[in-house]
Amino acid sequence: MGGDQALKISSILGYSGHSRVDAMGFRGGIWVYWRPEFVTVSPIIKHNQHITMEISRVGATPWYFSAIYASPDPLKRRELWEDLKKFATSHNKPWMLAGDFNDTRFPSERNSSCSKTTRRSKKFNAWIEDMDLLEVEFSGAAHTWARGLNPETRRSGRLDRAL
Repeated sequence: MGGDQALKISSILGYSGHSRVDAMGFRGGIWVYWRPEFVTVSPIIKHNQHITMEISRVGATPWYFSAIYASPDPLKRRELWEDLKKFATSHNKPWMLAGDFNDTRFPSERNSSCSKTTRRSKKFNAWIEDMDLLEVEFSGAAHTWARGLNPETRRSGRLDRAL
């Protein structure tokens, strides 16, 4: 969904502020809605894997928020990490990144493992550490993504998080 459908949904929900990056086929897509009477949101970067914006309220310190939908392609995800790192070097306000990072940090965050996923987790953790990010405590289902119809084909992992 995108375009007119996104606008229709924002109207139904009562959010007149919005920014979005439409999906490409069945992949990706980020929608961010807000109420301008409560908060000022100024999108800074609209990219197919993130929307980064400045958020401010009267009397409060402005901060940055990045809504993330990382590509399942590791090479494209690496571009995302580099793009966000570049943003961090030139912006100095509190910053939250949240969404689907399409990577896990620890073996307990996935139901199966191989050397490739372990290597990717090490790179993801190195990026988080290099960026001096802290993970927001999480409660809920241990895994936020799953695929497969039976125990033999089922794959799951915790891909969603806030940093």
